[in-house]
Amino acid sequence: MLDATVAALARLRAQDASRLGQGLSPENAQACLHQAIRPLNRESLVAACAAAEPVPQSVAIVVPYGVFTTPIEWTAIALASGSSVHLKAPSRDPSFVRCMAEIFADEGFDITWSTDRDMPSVDAVLAFGDDASVAAIRGQNPNATVVGYGHKFSVAFVTGDPKLAAGPLTIDLVRYDGRGCMAPVAIFCSSDCSELGSALADALRGAERRWPRGSVDPSMGPEWRRRMGLARIVGEAWGGSSWAVTVTPATHFRPMAMPRMAAIHPVADRDELATQLAEWTPWLSTMGTDAELVELPGIHRVCRLGWMQAPIIPRCHDGRSMLGGLHSTDGEDTCE
Repeated sequence: MLDATVAALARLRAQDASRLGQGLSPENAQACLHQAIRPLNRESLVAACAAAEPVPQSVAIVVPYGVFTTPIEWTAIALASGSSVHLKAPSRDPSFVRCMAEIFADEGFDITWSTDRDMPSVDAVLAFGDDASVAAIRGQNPNATVVGYGHKFSVAFVTGDPKLAAGPLTIDLVRYDGRGCMAPVAIFCSSDCSELGSALADALRGAERRWPRGSVDPSMGPEWRRRMGLARIVGEAWGGSSWAVTVTPATHFRPMAMPRMAAIHPVADRDELATQLAEWTPWLSTMGTDAELVELPGIHRVCRLGWMQAPIIPRCHDGRSMLGGLHSTDGEDTCE
């Protein structure tokens, strides 16, 4: 199964992602596809399968719209472990799920897909989406173990040289145009915020030429203008036609990412950052930082800047091991 999994992943990585990226630019979609598949190889799959044991005979994965590569790692590990997989694709754009399912099926795997809400009977369900969607999926599948990944968000924390931080941080901001739980919704900065803002403005300007921003929902326009106007009054702002950087007091923090907008907030140190994030603890996911990789309340994963949207395999995801909980009666499995 490992050889077939690796072969399928190689074929998937060679696909033209321009038609699969759910509104991302072709350049960014291709970079995201390569980034998602890069850590999946024979060695990492062996380790991930061992950590996930025992995997149920049949698994359904509810795939969200936005981060089109979401199902790759979960599907690959489940199939390599010998499970059959059904993918519930996002009805808004199922093209990537269709492509991936066809490639794995061609390699001999038992995999199906559809956009139907009514899924086939399976032993376990991996559900991604907002909290309400995950709750609904639990109710619709009373006879299956359901592991849900609801709403989460991530932040960055810059403590050192802003110019050195800007390059890696730009990768975290650009990938998927700020979509998904691992994208930094804000950057907390204990160094020179003005210098970081200027450096990020230069970096985002360059990134726009290399990985242009994709389509953006017009409904985001008012919030974009509000943030820029606020920053010009109470802080600083830099902006182009498809990117922006703002510096505002941490009291203006909002846990919502805007596509290609870097929202910087000054904090004195890690303790003040913990205080600012305290009310959001249940929804925290990843922190990218140039500081020592130490724990912060609520943060499940701490990594270097530039790696927020490129997690290693195997790993924990929001406090659970990969596919963790699928074999238990209550769906609970936590990483030590």
